[in-house]
Amino acid sequence: MSTTNDKQPAIQWPRTWFVSRKSHSKKLSGNALNGSSSAGTCYMLHAILVVIHVVLVIFYIFHWEHHVTLPFTPMNDDFWPVVLSASLQAFYTIYTAVLLFLTQRLAMSRMLVRRQKLTAIHDISGAWAGIGSALSSVWKQIDIPASWWMTSAVTVYLAGISVLHITSSTLLQLQTFNASMTTSVPTTLAWSNDLSSLADSANYSPIYDVNWPAITASLPVVNQLPGVVSAGLSNTTVYDTPQTNAIVGNATVNATTITSCCGLLPNISYSVDYTSSNPMIIANSSIGNGAFLYFQTYIPWSDQVQVISAVPIDPSISASNDIINQIGVVFMVSTLLDIDPSVQEMFAVPAPWKINNSSGILDIYFIQCSLSAVSAEAVLNMQTNTLQNPTSTSQLSKKWGEVNQWINNDWQSLIGDALTTRSVGSGDTFSGGYEPSMSDEYIMSLVGLNLTAEYDQSTLWGLPIPAVVLSPDQLEAAIARVAAQLIWIAGKIGLSNGGFQLGNGMAYVNEDIIGLRLNINILPLSFAISASVIMMVLALSMTRAGNISSNGQVAVESTGALQLLWLGHYSASVNEVLEDVEHPTEANLRRAGMIDICFVKTKTSDQEELESFTDGPPLSGQVDHGRDDAM
Repeated sequence: MSTTNDKQPAIQWPRTWFVSRKSHSKKLSGNALNGSSSAGTCYMLHAILVVIHVVLVIFYIFHWEHHVTLPFTPMNDDFWPVVLSASLQAFYTIYTAVLLFLTQRLAMSRMLVRRQKLTAIHDISGAWAGIGSALSSVWKQIDIPASWWMTSAVTVYLAGISVLHITSSTLLQLQTFNASMTTSVPTTLAWSNDLSSLADSANYSPIYDVNWPAITASLPVVNQLPGVVSAGLSNTTVYDTPQTNAIVGNATVNATTITSCCGLLPNISYSVDYTSSNPMIIANSSIGNGAFLYFQTYIPWSDQVQVISAVPIDPSISASNDIINQIGVVFMVSTLLDIDPSVQEMFAVPAPWKINNSSGILDIYFIQCSLSAVSAEAVLNMQTNTLQNPTSTSQLSKKWGEVNQWINNDWQSLIGDALTTRSVGSGDTFSGGYEPSMSDEYIMSLVGLNLTAEYDQSTLWGLPIPAVVLSPDQLEAAIARVAAQLIWIAGKIGLSNGGFQLGNGMAYVNEDIIGLRLNINILPLSFAISASVIMMVLALSMTRAGNISSNGQVAVESTGALQLLWLGHYSASVNEVLEDVEHPTEANLRRAGMIDICFVKTKTSDQEELESFTDGPPLSGQVDHGRDDAM
């Protein structure tokens, strides 16, 4: 029996003893209730942590977290990622601290109510000090194995908390991504309203005032323009262009592609006039119903392509106007053609030639090309003003045949008239006095002919013998490209400079924007969910309730230094064992502590006893001397 100070007796009076008994009874009931409540809270928090990670996995599978977005701004890119990372770290730090507090308290309570080795209690309580102490406790089991399972479990549990701390800041991150939104921008139309309404104009249209000679003279320059300057033109396609390029993305614009179909004019009636210094061919081609096309032109040199003016003649004036709209572009060609010899006489006009002591016949063909336009939507890159999928200039290869398609539209007759303008010559005057136009030279370059080389041959007493075979698809692609370029140039220079006025339109842009979105990283999440599941299993294993009798109570609630001093003072069995230790090294003390002990006070009618495996004298129930009740 211990003593108190001089003013308090060593023996409790009956009233004090009754109050102490009543107080111990209340403590027993309260401790049981608190332990059950703490265990329920501990298990619930572990389960919530697992559920949180499972929910994050589900979000990752369906990428639902990507719905959380922010606009990409310097503040959002610098500020919010830091806030998110710090918030996750703070949450996991506080959450795991609560888990550690509850789990450690419950595990220690379970350990104290069970009969086990004193060394095991020492190792387990030391393991809870931290991950380093836990590893040290596991290492000590190699020499004196007191509690392999519990020290390992504590170590793994603390390692799981470390894993959560490490992965917490990287579970959720804000990442940049490319998004798109649809908006509208004003555009400049490529196909002039004047061209579209030309057929509906009964009298005057501004399209008739276009300065075609100046425009045709600009044709050779178009192919040398870079893509940015030639925006609105792609091969044989003209397309609307946005009036701003400040938006990044793709726009859906109207595009008009020009195609051509060429054929030989049949039934040529001709005569050659040698009376003048410049021999000329006078010919006409019957096109049915008493109508025919009349043309008069100089005899060309070999391997040349020239646009000629064809005059429709018909008994009916109204029919003649219709024929004008169907003529399109008429060429005189002096190249070789891939044509069946049996029908060659039907299309060829033989032009005799005689140079010095040589003579021969140059076959000349008259070809009609119809033009048509097809409008469709195209995808345009807003930054470069170029089409994403430009139309190819190549056309299906075929053999020459008779004209079998007459297309009636007004604008193709304008193209034909523009190309027959000879106010701007090529500069190469052949014998006979004729000079091909600049548009002739340009078209010849598109089909692979060299006008300058032919001119040099003629001036060096060469012979007009053709060597190039011209195919229909070559000429069709060339004239379609020239037509598109003429319309594009006329629209670019504008009405005030001799072109025509382009209208305004609207296009929808699939704008590309950079944003920030919430993203779940699966690698740290996989570590986090594994750690949380393992921690929950270990918590259930380490904290499950011990077997305490109804009249029992844990003598001490922890294994701190004060509790161990109290134990050493009142436990005779412990004193007897430790008295034999001469050198108090860690190994000697752990070896001496390999005795079974239990910190449960068994309550009898008159006393409280501390249970132990040895038969040492029980401790008096008046260890605390009623100080708690007195206070």
